[in-house]
Amino acid sequence: MLKNEPPTRIDFNNSQSASLDEIRQFTFPKLRENKDAWYIEFYAYDPLLKRLRRKRIKVNRIKSIKERREYAYSIIHRLTRQLIIGWNPWIDHGTEGVVLFKDILEKYSRYNDKMFKSGFFRELTHQNHYYRLKKLLEYNNSRAVPIIYLYQMDLRFCNDFLDYIFVEKGFSGIYRNACLSFMKTLLNWCIEKGYIKSNPAQLISPIPQKLLQKRRKLIPSDTIKEIAKWCKDNDRHFLLSCYLLYYGCIRPIEQTRLRLNYFNLKESTLTIPAEDSKNRATQVITIPRKVLEYALDIRTFNYPADYYLFSENLEPGNRPITTRWLTEHWQRMSRALKLDKDYTFYSLKDTGITDMLNKKVSNLAVRDQARHSSLAITDVYTRRLAKANKEIIDFKGEL
Repeated sequence: MLKNEPPTRIDFNNSQSASLDEIRQFTFPKLRENKDAWYIEFYAYDPLLKRLRRKRIKVNRIKSIKERREYAYSIIHRLTRQLIIGWNPWIDHGTEGVVLFKDILEKYSRYNDKMFKSGFFRELTHQNHYYRLKKLLEYNNSRAVPIIYLYQMDLRFCNDFLDYIFVEKGFSGIYRNACLSFMKTLLNWCIEKGYIKSNPAQLISPIPQKLLQKRRKLIPSDTIKEIAKWCKDNDRHFLLSCYLLYYGCIRPIEQTRLRLNYFNLKESTLTIPAEDSKNRATQVITIPRKVLEYALDIRTFNYPADYYLFSENLEPGNRPITTRWLTEHWQRMSRALKLDKDYTFYSLKDTGITDMLNKKVSNLAVRDQARHSSLAITDVYTRRLAKANKEIIDFKGEL
C-alpha cells in the first residue's frame, strides 16, 4: 500500500454496539391474577435502556373468571409465538429485519469495494463513500448514547449528523450537502435490501446552491510565480502536476489515472481514455511545449510507457496514487508560502482558464481545453480536437 492511501476497510469493531442477540431477549408471558387487577406480564429487551424491561397487559374487561382466563391464555399463546420469531414491544417496527447499525455500515463498505473493483464506481466515488462512512461511524461513537440499530437512524439522527459536520467540525456547506446526499444513497440502498421501509434523510433539504460560494478563488500573477519557483526548488514533480492543472485543465482525479503512453510528444497532445475521463468520453487535450519540455527535463518519459505518470514521490511508477497525495503536496507548499487558504489546488484550473482568455486565446480553444461543454453541445459548434491546437502549444502563462 502506498503512503497516504486509505485502508481498504474501516475497523467497525470500534463501534459502540452490541450483539443482535440482545434485542431478542425475553421472558415468557405469565398471567398474574392479583386481587386488584389481572394482567399478563413479561420482559423484553429495550434497546434504548440496554436492559430487559417489564411489559404488562391488563385483562380485566371480561367479568366471567373462566372466560377471562381463556382470553388471557389465548393472548399469552399469541405473544409467545411473536416473541419467539423476533417481535419486540419496545420497537415500533418489531425486530423482524432489524439489524445492527455497524453491520449495515460494514455491509455497505463491502458493497462499495465490490462496485469499485467491478468498475461500476469511479475511484473518487469509492473514496468519498469510504470517508463518509468513516465520518458516520465517528459521529455515532462520539454521541453520549450511540445508536445500536439501523431503525434508530431516524430524522433526528440524520439532522444531528449534518450539524456535527457543518457546525461542530466546521466543514463547508458543500461538504454538508455531499454528506446528506451520501446518507440518502445509503438509506435507499437499505430500502432496496429490505432492511427499512422509508428514508428519513429524504425529508432534509440541502443548502441551496445559490447560497454556496466556491471557496477557491483566482490566484494573482505574483503568487503564481512564487508557486512555480518554490516547486522548482522543493517539489519538482509536483510542479508538473500544477502545470497539467493550470495549462491542461486536467482534474486531480484524472491526473492519478494518467499513464506515460497517453502522451504524444510529437503532436503535443494527451489522450485521456473514456474509462479514465470524468466525462466518460475519450478526450484529446493539447499540452503546451513548455509543459512537455519540463517533463522531459525531469526525465519523466525515461520510464516504461505503461507506468502511471504519478506514483510514489509523484514520480512515474507502476502503482497509482490517490488525489490526497496531490492535495497534501499543495498544502505543504501553501504552508511554506503562507498562502491564502482560499487558494486551493483546484484554483490553478480556474486561474489557468482566466489567464488563457486574458492572453487572447480564443474562447473556442479554451472551451475545448477545459472540456466544459457536453459532447452534444460541442458537436453543434465544432468537433472535438483531433490534433493539437496551435494557440495552446505556444501559450506561456505565469506559472
